[in-house]
Amino acid sequence: MTSRSDIKPNDRGWRRLSYTCRCGWVDWGHALPGSALALKKQLDAERGDEPSLRHLDVRLNGKPAFVLSYGQEMGRGPLRISTHRHWIVAKGLSDQQREEVGLGIFMSASHTFETMQGSFPFSIASGSSSFSVEDLVSNLIGFYSAFRGVSQDSMRRICGEVGVEASDQVWSEHTPQGLQTHRNRDFKPILFPCGECEKADTSFPQELSTLKAATPGFLYVAPQTRFIPGMLANAAVPLDFDSLGRMQPGFKR
Repeated sequence: MTSRSDIKPNDRGWRRLSYTCRCGWVDWGHALPGSALALKKQLDAERGDEPSLRHLDVRLNGKPAFVLSYGQEMGRGPLRISTHRHWIVAKGLSDQQREEVGLGIFMSASHTFETMQGSFPFSIASGSSSFSVEDLVSNLIGFYSAFRGVSQDSMRRICGEVGVEASDQVWSEHTPQGLQTHRNRDFKPILFPCGECEKADTSFPQELSTLKAATPGFLYVAPQTRFIPGMLANAAVPLDFDSLGRMQPGFKR
């Protein structure tokens, strides 16, 4: 959760929070690509990070697939809350299909995390900041940074970042009680009037709109059990998942 003080640069000159003409409020900490890069790595390799799952014989709707683990988390130190789960992804996808599957998984995980963050008892720690106005848009920037190899400096230019004083003024005039007072359940931004944006392009960047998230069912699916039971994984039992994520031990070759 960000605060007004994050608008000012830290001792390294990095601004965590800023207003932008095209992407609204952006939390550049959320926009870091690390989480999405972990997802991309598994999709590109067609295997998950968990060693126990790499040798499973898995099918999705009867076709070869693999298992990856992805989710988002919150907390500090050893106390962390995670929404990680298993995902079943078809093998042999094209580059575009992998990106679209990645976006589908990423968006689903982001919504699950924000919903969890706003539920009791997690809302006590998060201050009810779920679906804060900057959350999902910032996540999307991080996804495109990872999957398209765009630097954060470039993303700041693409989004039309305004200066510290202009950002602080938008906060004063439109979000004086904090960004969590505005909820946004969409990956498109909520824009506020800003003096530096009066003559600027305020359309949502095409660079953040080129992909359409794949619909779960045939290219990927979330298992209904969330995780593949360890007993089945350890036994290397062949598994077949249907388009609804239902698991059937064993399948016809």
